[in-house]
Amino acid sequence: MPLRAQPVEVLGERFADIGEWAVPITASSLDGTLGRGAVRTCRTACFGPVPAGTIKERLLDFDPDAMSFAYEAIGGMPGFMADAVNRWSVHPLDGQRCLARTHATLTLRGPAALLGFMLNRKLRADGSRVLDELRYRVEHGRPHPRKVRAIEHRNIVRVP
Repeated sequence: MPLRAQPVEVLGERFADIGEWAVPITASSLDGTLGRGAVRTCRTACFGPVPAGTIKERLLDFDPDAMSFAYEAIGGMPGFMADAVNRWSVHPLDGQRCLARTHATLTLRGPAALLGFMLNRKLRADGSRVLDELRYRVEHGRPHPRKVRAIEHRNIVRVP
């Protein structure tokens, strides 16, 4: 299937718009203009061991030519996480396919450090779903059906 968008566009140039396609992000925005030091604010649903809330992330690097970028969490992370950095890269395979990679580094503190292997498994499973949502967004030009269902679910008004 021909790509509807380039992954580097969806990931990097539209860094602020992750809330449009990733299920764990309920809303996102960029504080300022795109570039090194820009801050993205994400309202989140639960993701791995991270409860729902608001997380701020600072763009550390964005290189459209190398098709890579990195960001760090600067606010809103749970107390058991000392810091978090995520590095993304896109690697062309042929004219119609590419490989998107993400490498997250979390530094845990306190007793959570002893549970790192369990947290790693949960984050890998949730991260795999986000990569699938990215693939769908790039291939189809619209959010994954999971994202559509999540939006519909959040918009349901419950009457007691």
